[in-house]
Amino acid sequence: MAGRVEGKVAVVTGAAHGMGRSHCLVLAREGADIAAVDIARDVPLNRYSLGTEDELSSAVNEIRTSGRRALGIKCDVSNGAEVEQMVGRVVNEFGKIDILVNNVGITGAGGPITEMTEEQWDFMLAVNLKSQFLCCKYVLPHMMKQQSGKIINIGSVNGREGSARTTAYCAAKGGVHNFTHALAKEVAPYNINVNCVAPCAVNTPMLQAGSAMAPERYGIKEEEFYDYFCKMMHILGREITVEDISNAVVFLASEESRNIDGSVIYVDGGHIRVT
Repeated sequence: MAGRVEGKVAVVTGAAHGMGRSHCLVLAREGADIAAVDIARDVPLNRYSLGTEDELSSAVNEIRTSGRRALGIKCDVSNGAEVEQMVGRVVNEFGKIDILVNNVGITGAGGPITEMTEEQWDFMLAVNLKSQFLCCKYVLPHMMKQQSGKIINIGSVNGREGSARTTAYCAAKGGVHNFTHALAKEVAPYNINVNCVAPCAVNTPMLQAGSAMAPERYGIKEEEFYDYFCKMMHILGREITVEDISNAVVFLASEESRNIDGSVIYVDGGHIRVT
């Protein structure tokens, strides 16, 4: 039986580990060829380890083992020249781009706004918001030419509600949500759907990095951090996995969602609807 995105080509950013790797594997399982994109190195202004070259290679090999074509590309998606070059490589390799998953995201330094530097603020918005603009800017001409495409931006519950000491992150994710609404209207005449998936607390390296701040911010032990978040933030009281987010991504990438456009879908264990 054919998969839900059989024969499609998907670009996934932040693909080396965490949610991005999961998106790659689930899309491949459903029939897509994958361009797995990641900076594949650490950056000084981020407080936890990002994906590595080895992790990116491992993801590509696992996709290929599943029988799909895969291309791993090192790229800083906050840099326009690198994004333009990355998109050119994907089109040269696969001939088209059908799906773009703007997954890359970081929490940066965090902390009180009075202690945040201008450099930290700019860095947070560049990675979490500007990167989505750049990827769309260079992918959309190919989608517009073929008169079809699916763009899935990864937002956050913090794109709708703020959280203390994470002002730059919340500002960027709020921008992602409204960017999604606006872009959907702009490219609808070209039969391109633009939607957003907004997770709550997903057990990824990014969330795990927040555990170091748990005693200070929440008065709990580090090892209790994730269980605490599930109980506090998810009305269902259970873990949200990377696969939960990937399942929403695949749905939005498939024709099952052809009449969903400009929407933010919260995969949050019920959090947003009860706050």
